[in-house]
Amino acid sequence: MDNKAITAGVRIGGLNDRTEIKILLCYLLSALGQPITQNQLIEVVCGQELVNYFEMQSALQHLLDQKLIKEDENGYSILPEGKEIARQLENVVSATVRRYAYTMAVNILQYEALKKQHKIEISPVDGGGYNLKCSIEDDNFTIFSLNIFMPDKKSAEFAGEQFILKGQDIFRCVLGITTDTPSMYKDFLENK
Repeated sequence: MDNKAITAGVRIGGLNDRTEIKILLCYLLSALGQPITQNQLIEVVCGQELVNYFEMQSALQHLLDQKLIKEDENGYSILPEGKEIARQLENVVSATVRRYAYTMAVNILQYEALKKQHKIEISPVDGGGYNLKCSIEDDNFTIFSLNIFMPDKKSAEFAGEQFILKGQDIFRCVLGITTDTPSMYKDFLENK
């Protein structure tokens, strides 16, 4: 049986073997230790051109059929048999591909976690421009909030993404300045 995978949209160094694709998916789910959604997996392995989209879908279905992974409302997660396969066969997939996919997955999951606390709302302003409302929230309690006028939607979206990524640093600097506590922002500014 031919085990060659479709390679359209796969970068040089990406996976072109169906078995390697299944092993990579088991490895990722095992290494992450938490569920990951289908869209997040697509972003990690297809968006980074490591695997062809159709091959990933086929591999996921095969792993589900073999009861190596499961899918629920939180996404895909590994089952004990899948963990064992990931442990035994992880070296079949190159260390570079494994490390890259894992790093991308962690970044995506961290970003999703930040989006739950660091919220943004973009709304048009009468007369032109956009209001970017940024807030840090915890269990329906707003810890920090600020509104910024932005000249256009693209700059508002970019600034919003930066707030999601760096909201804690922004909050710490503003709090340090308003409470006259330079130690709260000095290290941040020196590292930049």
